[in-house]
Amino acid sequence: MISKITTVKQIQETIASKNYKQAVSLIEKNKNDLIELDYWYYLSLCSRYQGDYKQALVILNNVIKIDSNYARAFQEFGHNYFKLNNFKMALKSYLRAIKYNPTLHASWLGILGIENIDQNTIDLATKNVLYLKNLPPELKSVSSFIYEGKYKKADHLCRDFLKKDPHNVEAMRLLAKVGKELHVYDDSEFLLESCLVFDKDNIEVALDYIDVLIKRQKYGKALEQAKRLYDRDKNNLSFMIAYAVTLQQTNNQKEALDIYNKILTIDKNNSEVLVSKGHLQKTFGDVDASINSYKNSYQIDKYYGDAYWSLANLKTYEFTDDEISKLEDMIDDEYLNDSEKIYMNFALGKAYEDRDEFELSFKHYQSGNLLKKQFTKFDLEMFNEECQNQKEVCSNDLFTSKQDWGLPSKEPIFILGLPRVGSTLLEQILASHSKVEATHELPNILALSHKLNLRKVLDKASRYPDILLSLSAPQLKMIGEQYINDAEVFRSDKPFFIDKMPNNFRHIGLIKLILPNAKIIDIRRNSMSACFSCYKQLFAEGQEFTYDLNDLAGYYNNYVELMDHWNKVLPDQILSINYEDLVNDFESSVNKILDYCDLPFEEECLSFYKNKRSVRTPSSEQVRQPIYKSGIDYWKNYESYLNVLKTELKY
Repeated sequence: MISKITTVKQIQETIASKNYKQAVSLIEKNKNDLIELDYWYYLSLCSRYQGDYKQALVILNNVIKIDSNYARAFQEFGHNYFKLNNFKMALKSYLRAIKYNPTLHASWLGILGIENIDQNTIDLATKNVLYLKNLPPELKSVSSFIYEGKYKKADHLCRDFLKKDPHNVEAMRLLAKVGKELHVYDDSEFLLESCLVFDKDNIEVALDYIDVLIKRQKYGKALEQAKRLYDRDKNNLSFMIAYAVTLQQTNNQKEALDIYNKILTIDKNNSEVLVSKGHLQKTFGDVDASINSYKNSYQIDKYYGDAYWSLANLKTYEFTDDEISKLEDMIDDEYLNDSEKIYMNFALGKAYEDRDEFELSFKHYQSGNLLKKQFTKFDLEMFNEECQNQKEVCSNDLFTSKQDWGLPSKEPIFILGLPRVGSTLLEQILASHSKVEATHELPNILALSHKLNLRKVLDKASRYPDILLSLSAPQLKMIGEQYINDAEVFRSDKPFFIDKMPNNFRHIGLIKLILPNAKIIDIRRNSMSACFSCYKQLFAEGQEFTYDLNDLAGYYNNYVELMDHWNKVLPDQILSINYEDLVNDFESSVNKILDYCDLPFEEECLSFYKNKRSVRTPSSEQVRQPIYKSGIDYWKNYESYLNVLKTELKY
């Protein structure tokens, strides 16, 4: 390893001393000691420095084939295109470079060297050039390490810097960013709060603080902070976006849409904001408008995969031949990064599904899942242990000894199970009742479990769920109060509210200890239907078990067995609803649900599809239609490709 590091350093020093021919010789001589990306990258540098710009571009293609997100390669594309007077491609390359790594000073300078670019881009580049110019060299390296995914290096270097300069706000901000990338959100929150004590007017810190508050599900506080920034300058794009996002997260959908519209009058070509606007329009049921927003997004940036998947995720949009042809071409583009290809493959899976071309459809669903799987951390063995821990700790004795210790509130109704099994339909039925309010998939219970566990992995050595054994009555009541208070930001004045986070089935023990009177409805579906429905869905976040058929089967098996345990130790406290029964015997099922929730019958629950509330899940358009039965055995169209599920599923 030392020899490889020495080799790279020697090559870098030779290039820096302008001995380019000698550098090429060194590169070729030590080719076997270099990783392939470095081999091509350093050769491209030598070609550019020797004035052979076209050759440098050819060599850089090899770099992008290895890592389509490598920012320094795109910076090199920019430098070479600039020398060849191809300023359009130079700008495009520099913008791609700073998208992947905003710390590339030379890319910002390169942008400023191009004539006739818009003022917003000039202002942004100028701001970043000045920021990087004034940043200590150590912190430049920290920032670069963060964007290159080298979090341990960034963490160590930043902490060493803070030992010498403990109140350096930018170093604290960068350390908070490392924490955020590693999902240590409470540490990040503390660091950013400290930054604001030292520099209360630091805009970048304030924006990072809002982002971390959202990550920690402190939506009310995030909204308060975002509004403060927005009121400070209502024409600042960063402030507007932060405010719109927090409004969206807190169910202030109409106000969020107004802000997005305002943003788009200033920045007409913002493809991400157009997709966010489309999502909002979708929640209101304005499908035509959302389609228009998504299409405008990909017309601005044809490689913006989220726009295509958002169209597919409407579940009602059918792609044209031209759109399918272009998507097929783009997923074969070796220079397109994997994150965009994931979106596009899932979109193509849905496009061919709508045409009953199931072989092609599965091929693209499979490709999308294989790519996505690389970015996930789900460990089936660890999940098996987590479920076993819950069964061992959350015994009948635990619930008997701590019966009614928590908060006696009857306000929450938990709908849980797997995603894509009918939970949105059930939510829509209940939310059509005059006394019940839909919120959304609240992450609060999961956040509480992590807090109890001190952020450690839920394994045999973890504090949670073992800590449930030692919590006192006042502690359990306090945690229940915290849950109810955290949900307040999503509620109006209705006496009951729904928490539709499916993964809460993993934490029913915690729920019943802190909220013993809470209603819990487990909705489940035929195992093949449930698992395949998950497999063909690209989730915005979480649900990492869905991108592999073996993981899906293992997860479903554990779900059934854990629910069997909960029903055994909490008899008659959980209502089980079968999706197929709900569809086939609708009125009887609705009455059963309302009786369990102690709610009087209301006709509106049967005509749930007339409810005009905003719906944020992929099923938003499906629950605006009367009950239909066509999807019950839909998985059978793909049966020949689902042997793993058929073999591994126990139930």
